Amino acid sequence: MKRLLITLAVALLVIPVGIDAKDMNRKYGLGYFNTDAPVGGRIWVSPTIGIDLGVGFEGKTIYESANGGDPEKSTATSFWFEAGVPIVVFPSERANFFIRPGVQVASLDNRIYGEGPSDAKWTRITPSATLGAEVFFGDHFSLEAGHGIAVDITSVPDEDGITEVRRGESETEFRTFDASIAYLGFHFYFR
Repeated sequence: MKRLLITLAVALLVIPVGIDAKDMNRKYGLGYFNTDAPVGGRIWVSPTIGIDLGVGFEGKTIYESANGGDPEKSTATSFWFEAGVPIVVFPSERANFFIRPGVQVASLDNRIYGEGPSDAKWTRITPSATLGAEVFFGDHFSLEAGHGIAVDITSVPDEDGITEVRRGESETEFRTFDASIAYLGFHFYFR
């Protein structure tokens, strides 16, 4: 299995070098790939390899009552950071088929995404692998869609209010995902 993964990684790095791709070298633009981290951009460091970065934030007003008293207003906040490396493996004039390894790191407020009244933070790290296509509409605008696999590794806070069995533990879930019509990514390139 190790040899297969190493061979695949080497092939992904070598194959794009010889491909005559759409001229993406040194293009950069704003846009997003992941809807959890929609404020971001992409820069192409070579004709076939890019770097994506994105951030996301959520602040939600909640009402909590301490010891049965009147509810008090507070804000529950969560953050997301996402990075990926799109690698073009099949170019054409108007579209590029790519493989995109990526990772998302999230800090999630327990009151919204967890189990209890404390404001403890859950940490979720999600490495992913996406197969997708970026379709160009002219030289500056593109839409993207794809699908892939992801692993969610969640660290549960060690806090009161969290189920005793889960407290301070890590959970791992494997899943497939799509970046379909409901979650199309886009980029607007300035160069």
